[in-house]
Amino acid sequence: MGVSTVDEKLTRHSFFADEAAFYDLFRKMREEDPVHWTQNPGGTPFWSVFRHADIKRIFEEPEHFSSERGGIMPLIGAEMDAIGAETFGLGENVLVVDPPRHTELRKVIATPFLPMALKDSEERTAQLISEIFDRLPDNGVCDLVDDLGAKIPMAVICDILQVPSSDWAAMLRWGQMALGGNDPEFQQGTAAETILHGFRSMFNYTGKLGMARRGCPFSDPMTQLANTHVGGRALTESEVAYNGQQLLLAGFETTRNSFAGGVYALLQHPDQMAILRQDRRVIRLAVEEFVRWTNPVISLMRTATADAEVGGKTIRAGDRVVCWMASANRDEDVFERPDEFDVTRHPNRHLGFGAGPHFCLGGPLAKIELRCAVEELLERYDGIELNGRVERVHSLFVGGLKHMPVRLRRRRGPAPQPHERAA
Repeated sequence: MGVSTVDEKLTRHSFFADEAAFYDLFRKMREEDPVHWTQNPGGTPFWSVFRHADIKRIFEEPEHFSSERGGIMPLIGAEMDAIGAETFGLGENVLVVDPPRHTELRKVIATPFLPMALKDSEERTAQLISEIFDRLPDNGVCDLVDDLGAKIPMAVICDILQVPSSDWAAMLRWGQMALGGNDPEFQQGTAAETILHGFRSMFNYTGKLGMARRGCPFSDPMTQLANTHVGGRALTESEVAYNGQQLLLAGFETTRNSFAGGVYALLQHPDQMAILRQDRRVIRLAVEEFVRWTNPVISLMRTATADAEVGGKTIRAGDRVVCWMASANRDEDVFERPDEFDVTRHPNRHLGFGAGPHFCLGGPLAKIELRCAVEELLERYDGIELNGRVERVHSLFVGGLKHMPVRLRRRRGPAPQPHERAA
């Protein structure tokens, strides 16, 4: 069977650089073919799932739809098939370990990222973000992605993991290669070579960092990871490396996309910007809408462990299933006015952080970072204007803006009173 026009789009990373185009395609697929068999040029075909209810069910049934058997990154083409198992570390990285082992491993890794633990470090997070704003040029000309969106979550997660600041730039570069290697701007060699180099570099770094802390009394998450026991044994060096790599990647890639894309949406919808300027308490709701609207993780993959029916289609054991979260978050059956950006939206049942046992560990931290960053932006600047062309990364996996040149206009009047800020 030949590759259809739909399949060609769903397997072409450059297609996802055009936001309007892929949302239009998703809308059509939800209506006409919500569970679609997708031919994959040169690689293994897969099912594409587009509706919120079906995707949520798949995420909540890891016994039927495994993360461990094939990984969670959609594998497009033979080259990606060849490196898929190594990139995330199937069976070792908490993200690609199935229950019941997943439950115990996640419990250890999640502790520093639980809301109560993060509450104690929120002041430190706000301080780091403020320092990044302090370093912006006096004339306000900057790239919102490179100078704020990327640096804020990178600084926060590296500070939590006690990664030396001299290594932060390398972390960011490797992260761009690992998750954005399908974009020509980040490539060094082929896409597969770029992605593998990014993952291997971060794996080697976190492995050395973690093992150097084995037996040490420090309390940071990397040290805890190196010294923890799961299933009655210490984690192997490979397990420490893969899970350290995961904490770093999850810590800064998706938050970058949500912040930059959310601010861009505010510029496109000045009425929504006005709401936030008038009442900072709305920022907590706005953060959820940032995630729903920007879809920092466009899709995730699962592998069927047994025959199952989804959306009227029979999925066979061993079939790959790609869940298009960016489609789920615009599903008309779940969201009123799904194609409208609304910072007051409530409830907001987006799947931006996933669902089920693999619900994003970094979700609570991401919300704190986004809230603090938006508060800082509004307190310091009266206006934001675009200063060049906005560009999206070429990726159907983790996606968002890669460049957003802006000019920030400093506030002339007094800063807002405390009661006007997010409570």
